[in-house]
Amino acid sequence: MKRLVHAVVGCGRVAPNHVDGFSALPDVEMRWACDRDLTTAESLARAHGLPRVTTDVHEVLADPEVDSVSVATGHATHHGLVAAALEAGKHVLVEKPLALSAEDGAALTSLAERAGRVLSVVSQHRYDRVVTAIRDWIGAGLLGSLVSGVVSLQCGRDDAYYAGSYWRGTYAGEGGSALVNQGYHALDVTRWLTGGLAVVGAVAGHTAPRGGMETEDTLAALLRGPQGALVTYQVTVASSITWRTRVEIIGTGGSVLFDLDHPGTLHLAEGNEELRAAAAELASAEVEQAPPGIGYYGISHRRQIADFAAAVRDGHQMIADDRAGLETLILLQDIYRVAGHEVAAPVLSALRS
Repeated sequence: MKRLVHAVVGCGRVAPNHVDGFSALPDVEMRWACDRDLTTAESLARAHGLPRVTTDVHEVLADPEVDSVSVATGHATHHGLVAAALEAGKHVLVEKPLALSAEDGAALTSLAERAGRVLSVVSQHRYDRVVTAIRDWIGAGLLGSLVSGVVSLQCGRDDAYYAGSYWRGTYAGEGGSALVNQGYHALDVTRWLTGGLAVVGAVAGHTAPRGGMETEDTLAALLRGPQGALVTYQVTVASSITWRTRVEIIGTGGSVLFDLDHPGTLHLAEGNEELRAAAAELASAEVEQAPPGIGYYGISHRRQIADFAAAVRDGHQMIADDRAGLETLILLQDIYRVAGHEVAAPVLSALRS
């Protein structure tokens, strides 16, 4: 098997999860640590044994032996860096979101197709054991017809998280905050499980801003699934709790309640005997140890990275491919559009009546 040579562009909070995931695979060489700040790049390289360090992404992309790159930088830089990597013939694994606009995201998916390269947006929780099991249960009809959902994420981000960043908490750099950053994965997983979501109404709040942030710290939305299921979604970064998610999916034949924390936990599975038996089997499975890094990122970067590396070699369609990332980006943009326009209030008022 040909050795896969990989580089990490952006050496901040989530970069260790990328290094861990690729290092766990056979026949993969982690070669480059690249960051706009040389000290940050050197720190990651030193901690994980990466042999080459640079602040110049073009040096990485000019390396003919590099097959693929992780892009784990500020949101606004994703489009330019991903495009440059694809044009240089590299496969790309990019942290969410794919881009700051649906137009830029669509341009990247088209570029990846023309270049014949794998482009994947990090949606690691699609690979969580609990999430994949629930998707199988829904597909097998164990929940019946989906009718409702309740999705919430509360987390705490302090002043330093925003004030110490050149891009977080700004529209130009982050494209939003609570929804596009912390709330992305809960929304993405719910969209995947329900088969798609459309926006009925949304409201964004600037209720307890931290560190001079100009973007939303709280957001709530009402969403509708393709068969009519109504989903309420809420996210805040102004909680006293570091991180807690809850996702409840309710069907005519059964209901499940789970989280995207580590370890991902199925809190409830009620309904028919087949559903309860499947839930009991899932509960008996051994819990994997978390990789080094921030605990609430979970363990499934490893699974998505393994899927990415396999797709680079054999060309199969990934669970979290570029089209999936584009579709979630479009949903995010729709939520922000509704939340930012006066039409949101009349829509919600009409529903109450």
